[in-house]
Amino acid sequence: MTRNIITTDVAIIGAGIAGLWLYNRLTQMGYHCLLLEKDQIGHAQTLSAQGIIHGGSKYALNGILSNAAQAISQMPARWKACLNGTGELDLSQVQLFTEHQLLWSTQSLSSKMVSFFASKALQSRMQSIPKANRTGLFADAGFKGTLYQLDEPVLDVHSLLKALSQQQPQRIVKTPHQPAEFIREQGQLKQVIYGDTEIQAQHYVLTAGEGMAELLEAIGLQKLQMQKRPLQMLLCKAKNPAHALPQIYAHSLGSGSKPIATISSHPNASGNIVWYLGGNIAEQGVGKPADDLIVEAKALLKQILPWFELPELDWATHNINRAEPKQSNLTRPDSAFVHSEGNLHIAWPTKLALSPDLADQVIATLEQQGLNKGQHAEPSGLAPAQLAEPLWDRAFQS
Repeated sequence: MTRNIITTDVAIIGAGIAGLWLYNRLTQMGYHCLLLEKDQIGHAQTLSAQGIIHGGSKYALNGILSNAAQAISQMPARWKACLNGTGELDLSQVQLFTEHQLLWSTQSLSSKMVSFFASKALQSRMQSIPKANRTGLFADAGFKGTLYQLDEPVLDVHSLLKALSQQQPQRIVKTPHQPAEFIREQGQLKQVIYGDTEIQAQHYVLTAGEGMAELLEAIGLQKLQMQKRPLQMLLCKAKNPAHALPQIYAHSLGSGSKPIATISSHPNASGNIVWYLGGNIAEQGVGKPADDLIVEAKALLKQILPWFELPELDWATHNINRAEPKQSNLTRPDSAFVHSEGNLHIAWPTKLALSPDLADQVIATLEQQGLNKGQHAEPSGLAPAQLAEPLWDRAFQS
């Protein structure tokens, strides 16, 4: 059997946001890269994201600036520069839903929380919005609660993936259906083989999200383990598009310091607005029958938006696993994660917003290990990977 041999400087496995960001950075730097995807671009975790570029505010609502809050605090500024076309990558074609998220409560906040919101620690990230400046749902006279603006943009993830897929698209390829075979010698990864296709690279980077467990097993790396933190997200849209839901990008805060729900809004292919609900309800909804969780969500919306009369809605649920390096007690990792075994690098951003930081870490590691710019033919025999359909257009399909 004649084998199709493809060479490259860096082979990246997994075309979600982490793989695409790294691929674009390395390609921009003049390296020849190959981005390999077994399914469709962004099909799993990335297109299940709400598109929030977190800055750590919601991790600091207990009055403590945690490691997680500090690690992610610089990300909104980096992303905004890219969205303006002045950052490390040009994302000026990406659709920006809003420059700022909101945080609201229908209850009176404790004096301790109000004091913390006004502290120097959060002044640059969060500002109280007076009644005269409120818009949309929160401009309604029926809203009697508290409203804050967070310095955290929300973007359309599908348009982000489209923008990141435009640079050297012939090198973003779909792998054959056969499981990958990894050939290692003396601690180095020599080849990755898919059927009759062989990939040879100086370095290999795994950015496969939940698919990482299968890859780690195939490679034989037993000391590095993955954890999955599941969610059952909810989606709803007006049955009659003429009475579509209003756009909202906000965290709802209850009596505690943790948001009880996070709502983002996404237009589907026909222009109808889909509300996507995450937060506590998605975490606590894991394992519940979808119909039961939808009943809970309906009650929750009435509780947190009592002044707003909801139209008749269609509902759906969406199960997704957040895939990350294993932590004690399944806690959330504080920052992006990179682990290297010779010329093999395992990478999880742990949050969409941390993809730039993850790329920084991987690039620094590659350069420390002497990555060179080689001459390579364009890949042949592999079809271009296709962009997955947005969640809003497939979640309600029966």
